[in-house]
Amino acid sequence: MWEIFLNQRVIFGLGKIAEIPELVKQLKIQRPFIVTSPSQMSVTGVLAERLAQTGLQAMIYSDVKTEPELAVINHGAKLLAGNRCDGVIGIGGGSVLDAAKAIAMLATNSGLIEEFQMGEKAITEPTLPTIMVPTTAGTGSEATKVSVVFNNNNGLKKSVYSPYMIADVAILDPQLTVSSPSRLTASTGMDALSHAVESYVSLNATPMTEMFGLKAMELINRSFLRAVTCGEDLEARSDMLLASFLAGCALNAGIGVAHIIAQPFGGEYKVSHGDACSIFLPPAMEVNLEYSLKKYCRIAEALGVGAGGANEEDVAQAGINRVKEIRMQTGAPGKISEVMDRSHLDIDAAVRNIQGATGHIKCNPRLVDAKLLSEVIAKAL
Repeated sequence: MWEIFLNQRVIFGLGKIAEIPELVKQLKIQRPFIVTSPSQMSVTGVLAERLAQTGLQAMIYSDVKTEPELAVINHGAKLLAGNRCDGVIGIGGGSVLDAAKAIAMLATNSGLIEEFQMGEKAITEPTLPTIMVPTTAGTGSEATKVSVVFNNNNGLKKSVYSPYMIADVAILDPQLTVSSPSRLTASTGMDALSHAVESYVSLNATPMTEMFGLKAMELINRSFLRAVTCGEDLEARSDMLLASFLAGCALNAGIGVAHIIAQPFGGEYKVSHGDACSIFLPPAMEVNLEYSLKKYCRIAEALGVGAGGANEEDVAQAGINRVKEIRMQTGAPGKISEVMDRSHLDIDAAVRNIQGATGHIKCNPRLVDAKLLSEVIAKAL
């Protein structure tokens, strides 16, 4: 038995952001609250003008600059309520979309975001209507029931989640990702790849999540490098945006040890989530390999390698090597020392932080304990 949660509507194509005014009306939103970042103000400004032309006055909230922090989310929810907004549009990268979903949730579930994050309160009410528009190809937040929140009070980067938090509409407009710099494209692309790989070998994988994950891997294998090296290639950008969305759908199966480490690690050491995933994905695959060998062979096939391998171990290892090759070709980081001063890393302290934030996750193929977490971190040094 299994269950899966997906968006009610997904719209894919160049220029599809132009359909938002009509979608807003269909969702019966009278006063939209647009959550974005300073880098997307030109896009959101045009959208606000189009909404105004149809008689809809939008409020723009552009305070999401890096991580979706407590104050940013709580302040956004207060502004939304004070201005009597009744729907949320998120336009930006993963942090923006995570913040937008959290703000929409707080609008109907009273409290502060940290109360929901730390388990003091439960999400009991549907959120306001939401439209999510990603401008990067990586997090797949437009497809998930999750908002990753950085808790400034305790330093934890931990998720808030509920089926209510899945966006009503996801708009995938590849044109919006063209301006994403190559370095950011590499980082977010590795995040998408890690979602696809880890959900595929998850103990909670289903036929649907496996289908989504494999297709995402095929698209990434085909177009990731081109998206990084030739950012104006709309075909490559389209493939990566679709791959990111599909990998987000696959996350219904949950994450694995790479993400279990990457999420709190990034919060503790100020490493971007995509970079952390890039660093920890191959060692996570290595420690899991013997526990999900046949699936790792299928991953190798999706990544275009392993044909003619002498045995399953060789084929599976070819898949891991291909992930390392993709990482190297795109310029994504491969070691902890590439993103931070190793002398600042206390592995034991990092493991305790990880266990406090994501230690409850049980769907990794191999049992996740302190020993395994230390082993993966050590491999990433």
